[in-house]
Order: sequence, then structure tokens, then C-alpha cells
Amino acid sequence: MLPTHDVPCPRCGQPLYSATSLEDAVIVATPESPKVENDDRGYYLRCPSCRSRVPMERLERDGPAAWRPRA
Repeated sequence: MLPTHDVPCPRCGQPLYSATSLEDAVIVATPESPKVENDDRGYYLRCPSCRSRVPMERLERDGPAAWRPRA
């Protein structure tokens, strides 16, 4: 099993999700993964602590979709 680390929310600094890669990517294909949502401004996650909208970008990969906070 790969080691995980918390990716902080850019607004409040609390954990947004846990990642297993150095790219801070999260694969959303599992039930315990956070839900990446979509609206007219693009893809995002809601911070579970402060409820802020965190823009996300899809990483080009083979297999399940992987996402990370957009810079």
C-alpha cells in the first residue's frame, strides 16, 4: 500500500483530501474519494471544513480520472 498525505485546502489549510502521489492527485473512482463536482465555472471540490469552492484540474492519465487543485 502506498503512503498517503493530506492535501490542504488553499483557503483554510485544513485537509481537503488524502493523496498517494507526489502530484497531490486524487482518483475519484472509489466510494471513499471526494466528489469532484462541475458547474458553469468548471470542476471543483467543496472543502469539508470551510465549504469553499476549490477549482480542480484533470490530470491526463490512462485509467480512472485523477484530479488535483488547479494552480
